[in-house]
Order: sequence, then structure tokens, then C-alpha cells
Amino acid sequence: MVRKLLLLALLAWLGMCACLARFRPTQEYPPIDRLLIDESPFPEGWMATEPSWEHPPRAPWSGPTRRVEYISRGFHTRSGSGAVAGISIQQFDSPSAAAEEYMQEIDVTFRVRDKRYDTSWVVPKELLFESRLADQYQYACATVGYYPQLNCEYVAQYRVFVLHFSIDIYDTSVITYTDLLPVFQAIDERMMLALDSEQ
Repeated sequence: MVRKLLLLALLAWLGMCACLARFRPTQEYPPIDRLLIDESPFPEGWMATEPSWEHPPRAPWSGPTRRVEYISRGFHTRSGSGAVAGISIQQFDSPSAAAEEYMQEIDVTFRVRDKRYDTSWVVPKELLFESRLADQYQYACATVGYYPQLNCEYVAQYRVFVLHFSIDIYDTSVITYTDLLPVFQAIDERMMLALDSEQ
């Protein structure tokens, strides 16, 4: 009887180990806060906030989204007016989970919310960017809101990471479409840290 109980306990333990191992990522990535850009690619006078991140609340991952970790950072002008931006990076347990999240982000981000005031999403000719690293990406700008402001969004999947950069521009003397190109390029270059770890 004792042998049976020990055998059942051993089988249950092995089953739990196999289940947990199935959800663990096989790839080690750099700490997620190292993937964030700072204010250096922005025009002079911009500042970055301290990163804010969430670790998974329970092992192995944080529920049905299969998100492992999340980090975000804001950017603003020294005066605090004219424009505001933000970046977030989510890490998932697999590229397929990241691809699902990417498609949801694209669907939500690039829809026209209010047909009375919002314009269609377009890629400005001053902001022609090509990612050399992202598995898939999309970016565009639109005029949004009753008090019109420019809004540009960049959403990308880099293997197990989904990145979202957003900027609202109230005053084009603070930042222009042309000024955004170095920001997009810096994002791509920083994400190379994650992808290089796969080599």
C-alpha cells in the first residue's frame, strides 16, 4: 500500500515537473529594462521617466495571455508641453503568443475611433522607416480628437516581445515626423540585444 502511494506521488510530481517545463522559455533573454530606449534619440530638451515594470504575479506565467513580463517608460519635453510619448514592451512565453498579442494590438491601435474628428492612419513621407529585425511591424500617424493633435503609433513583434511606441504631438515645433525616424531606429537597434541573445 505504501509503495502504491509512493509511486502515485512520484508520478504526480513527474507530471507537475513536465507541465512546468513545457511552459518555461528555452531561451534566456537580457533583462527587459535593458531593451528600453532612453531620451537620447529625441530632439534636445526631451526627458525620460523611470521605467515601470511588472513581473509575473504567479509562476509559471501570468494567466491566459502567457505574458512573462511588462515594462514601460514615458517621455516628455522639459517644459512638459508640446508632446508626450510612451513605450511599452511585453515579453511572452513563445513567439506564437507574441504574434497573437501583436495582432490584437494592431487591431485596437489603428482603428479610427471617431469618424467625426479622426483622420485615416497614414505613413507620412517624412517618416519612411524599415525595421531590419522585427518579425512584423506597423506604424502610422493620424490626426485625432476634437482638439486636433497628431498621434503616431509603432507596434512591432520581435520574437517573444511585443513593443508599442506612441506619441501625441500638440506642437510640431517640439518634434516633427522627421525627428521620429531616429527614435524608431533606436528602438530597432536596442531590440537587437534581445535577438542577439538567440545566436
